[in-house]
Amino acid sequence: MHGHGGYDSDFSDDEHGGESSKKKKRATEDDLLLKKPFQKEKHGKVAHKQVAAELLDREEARNRRFHLIAMDAYQRHTKFVNDYILYYGGKREDFRRLGENDKTDLDVIRENHRFLWNEEDEMEMTWEKRLAKKYYDKLFKEYCIGDLSRYKENKVCPLNTEGSSYSNMVLIFIILS
Repeated sequence: MHGHGGYDSDFSDDEHGGESSKKKKRATEDDLLLKKPFQKEKHGKVAHKQVAAELLDREEARNRRFHLIAMDAYQRHTKFVNDYILYYGGKREDFRRLGENDKTDLDVIRENHRFLWNEEDEMEMTWEKRLAKKYYDKLFKEYCIGDLSRYKENKVCPLNTEGSSYSNMVLIFIILS
């Protein structure tokens, strides 16, 4: 009694004799037969939450690595210190250096300078002594024996063997760098 009184159903197969459901079945069977085994489906399925989270983590790690590589050493250090403070707490002042005990290379050379270096001294050398020795090796050195009896008059001269006493003789070490 379909079609009488203006009440007809859109879902009924009786009007068409069930042909639409047969066509749908045949279309899906044909699609399955024509589908290649490596072919992706036309409508993608929704990824599992864990797979999506792993993909997002990988992408985020790649971006983080890119930004870290783009920074210079100081910027990277500053970022790591700030991250540490955020995670563990604390103050930025806790990370400030005290420069009270800092020494320059010249200070180290002055502390470890020697007039003459022995081979025995070179056996056990710290980095400070090695630095002082390296500086010493680069200097242009001249040695002479001189008479300093009249140094106040600015008259320093090499030793004249006749007329000079040995009490006024010293080894003069002239350094020109």
